[in-house]
Amino acid sequence: MTALAAGVTGWVVAAALFVELRRRADLVADAAHELRGPLTAISLGIEALGRQPAARHRAEALATEVCRMEMAADDVAAAARGRRAAERPDRLDLEPLVRGSGEAWQPAAGRRGGRVTFDWRASGASVRADRRRLAQAFGNLLANAVEHGGGEIVVRSRPVGGGIRVEVEDRGAAARGRAGRPGSRGRGLAIATRALEQAGGRLSSFDRPGGGRIAVAELPVERGS
Repeated sequence: MTALAAGVTGWVVAAALFVELRRRADLVADAAHELRGPLTAISLGIEALGRQPAARHRAEALATEVCRMEMAADDVAAAARGRRAAERPDRLDLEPLVRGSGEAWQPAAGRRGGRVTFDWRASGASVRADRRRLAQAFGNLLANAVEHGGGEIVVRSRPVGGGIRVEVEDRGAAARGRAGRPGSRGRGLAIATRALEQAGGRLSSFDRPGGGRIAVAELPVERGS
């Protein structure tokens, strides 16, 4: 092959690659666009549900999951440009957000998974973070505990130095006498880790004596909280 032919071939390959990358970017952009409509409709439905006193608590919990979905939609849109969605940090009270994630993941009657209970001893603690990212973090931790855990799931919090420590504990598949799927929690933990690190925190996870897992999220407390 002559140098000219090799050059032409290289340009053809590069052009084909560009067209393919553009096609994939358009597919991602279309998917992000189509997520927006249902999200808006769901948000309006939750808003209407929240106006009913008996359903207000549940509506607030579902709103936390919608917040998580909105972040995912922004990430999908940003992925078309090879990046993640920009952060929008703000001062927020951590307790309602974590309780919302827990309530949203309470198993329905007859479904597999343990009930979520709270032992919250850090009331009033505020953190600076993107609410949507923290909804991702705690949504994944609670989802892992409910889907792969067993028995009661306990969410504990307490002040630690200049921060707040939140533990999500489950009894694991061993509590039901069956084997869990290897690595089934990995992606959710990775997403939660990134979200917490972006807020200046960290995540650790370890086996619970007798079966199950304990995920520990630590975040710095905003001054004045």
